[in-house]
Amino acid sequence: MTKYRILTIIIASFMVTAGIGCNSNDDTELAWINDAGDSINDIIWANGDQTWANGTTGYPDKTQTESKEVHALVGDVVASIDVGSGFQEGTVIIGETNSSSLSLHDGSSEVYTISSVSVGP
Repeated sequence: MTKYRILTIIIASFMVTAGIGCNSNDDTELAWINDAGDSINDIIWANGDQTWANGTTGYPDKTQTESKEVHALVGDVVASIDVGSGFQEGTVIIGETNSSSLSLHDGSSEVYTISSVSVGP
């Protein structure tokens, strides 16, 4: 009987130890640096998974947005740029990927640079 108690305690200890560190609540965070030359606003990640907006003035050139939790780990980003008469949505180029697409790592906190936003004619 004592052997079964000891065996049960050992098995329970392994189960508790195996469960440590298996937390699926690792947040993935994303932030942006504006290096597009003009103020940008309404940065939209992965078809609306997360949005960054800075009132009516946008994020000035060379500034960083706040970090926000995102759920989509793969997606495209679009943003609005100040064209003089207001903000207009355009295609973003991310400096680190030279495209508008990203693939994030689960549980990471990452900052990417928006190197350009181009609006159509």
